[in-house]
Order: sequence, then structure tokens, then C-alpha cells
Amino acid sequence: MKPHLSPWTRLVAAARLASVEDRRDVTAPNGFATRVAALGLAGMEPTFSALFARLSLRALGVCALLMVVGVALNFGPVLNAVETESVAVSDPVAEWLNAAS
Repeated sequence: MKPHLSPWTRLVAAARLASVEDRRDVTAPNGFATRVAALGLAGMEPTFSALFARLSLRALGVCALLMVVGVALNFGPVLNAVETESVAVSDPVAEWLNAAS
């Protein structure tokens, strides 16, 4: 049975075969990390969870904005209703004491 060699094991095996002279400290060229990251991410397909997370954060922002606008538009009528009800509702204990006397 042929063993399955992953890309990582092939890379490690190739690194072990390299001579000592090839192992000197060499820096990567400018933009190497960016190119590697771009190539790595280019092969990935967007998943449903990534799309859901992206859209849910936008929806959260829209909902927060709508909530603030709704509270701002209804603040005056709600304040008037609270003031009207507080005047209309009297103290029930005082009414009971007045009825008892």
C-alpha cells in the first residue's frame, strides 16, 4: 500500500535533503508574504457562514440605526402620553380614604 504523502510531509522531506549551505539566513523578497496570502485566499470559496457573518453585521448596524430613528421620532408623543396618564391617574389610596370618610 502506497503511503499518502501530504504537501507538508513532502516539503519537510525536501528541507531535510537540502545542504547546509542552502540553509543560510535569507530574507524573503518584498511583497512575498502578500503574494502568498493572496494566492492562499484566492483558492478559498466563500462559505455560507462567512457570508452570514458579513451580512449579519450589516443588518445589526441597520437595525440599530432604525431603532435610534424610531425612538427619536416617537419621543415627543410618548412623553405627552406619560404626562397625560400621570395627571389622569390619581392616588388609589387617597381615593379609598376619601370614600371611607
